[in-house]
Amino acid sequence: MATSCHYQSKKGYEIQYKLSGSQKGRLLVLLHGLGGSNDTFVPLIPHLPLSSYKIVAVDFLGFGNSQLQDSSIPLSVAGYVSDLDDLITSLQSTGSDTSPTNKPEAVVIVGHSLGSIVALHYAASRPDNVAGLGLIGVGRSASHIPAVKDRMYALAGTVRTQGIDAAARLAMQTNFPPGSDTPDADREEVRRAVATSDPEGYAQVCEAMVNPRHKDPNYSEIMCPAVFVSGEGDTISPPARATELAPLLGGRSKIFVVKGGHQPIISDVDGTRNALGELFWAIDA
Repeated sequence: MATSCHYQSKKGYEIQYKLSGSQKGRLLVLLHGLGGSNDTFVPLIPHLPLSSYKIVAVDFLGFGNSQLQDSSIPLSVAGYVSDLDDLITSLQSTGSDTSPTNKPEAVVIVGHSLGSIVALHYAASRPDNVAGLGLIGVGRSASHIPAVKDRMYALAGTVRTQGIDAAARLAMQTNFPPGSDTPDADREEVRRAVATSDPEGYAQVCEAMVNPRHKDPNYSEIMCPAVFVSGEGDTISPPARATELAPLLGGRSKIFVVKGGHQPIISDVDGTRNALGELFWAIDA
């Protein structure tokens, strides 16, 4: 049973998360994508190594139960990385996940889409504190691609003028392969998740993804094992994105292509679980 918790970042923001697994285990942090929340990982968590890891499923500021507290300060990828650093530092200082040298054990991070971007930035800035990365529907900066910039700024504008339901209806289509026989229940799950997002938070993150200040990190600094999980029909982050990124990392990496589109946890939880199993094996090897 997951326990609802919260912490206050150094900037004074209250960030919500859910805690499960072993209180004495290594930290495993789960980071959702745009329009998601910690609920993104509900179907996956029972398949994770609960007896070995303290599992922390985070709600980014502006999503889930982490309410946007000051909309005049724009959300940013760098801000999310800073919030993640605050959370991990806090949990490591109070937890029992220490190595024989009494140093906190390096964490494992699994991120979906936006969450994978934040995970990669954190791992590049703190390579000594990350033991492994699970990157589902991996993303990277698109600030240099005019067509993507136009699309994301337009989506932000649509949300501000028409409401979050417009983005939710769009996500029902774009998060799954075109022309696929995706079950209506799967599409509805995505619609419902996006519809609960804070509209301004959603719009700001759309803009943050293509903000000129959002640059790719130095991927070569990332030395831990990494597993990429891509949906075979993902049009938002196609498998080619993982193929492009994997060689840039400094450590070992594997790519797994599973069923579905941009929501592998919904479309193919077994395939996603098996892929992440390879990550946990590599960490323990």
